[in-house]
Amino acid sequence: MLGFAGLYEFWPDPELPEDDPERWMLTCTVLTTTTQDALGHVHDRSPVIIPKDSFAEWLDPDLTDKADVQHLLNSLPEPTLTPRIVSTRVNSVRNNGPELIQPAE
Repeated sequence: MLGFAGLYEFWPDPELPEDDPERWMLTCTVLTTTTQDALGHVHDRSPVIIPKDSFAEWLDPDLTDKADVQHLLNSLPEPTLTPRIVSTRVNSVRNNGPELIQPAE
């Protein structure tokens, strides 16, 4: 399992009344960085991967100072990922299941 760095925000839909329960929208994003590992030939960007022992620090709601956040990002170790060829079925969000990570023929 991998932990990806991300951000989220709730924002009100200005076209809905203030008392509408559907007014608040949730948006999120996965932070990316320049690919430095063996996956660089696949794509020039990759998600920022948070090691398990850094989850608590990454999720700390009191960590808001820009310099402290930058230090946290700069201190993340280089991920070690192993590329493998899988079925093109992974290209569609309609497909789901453990078979999608099996090596392709």
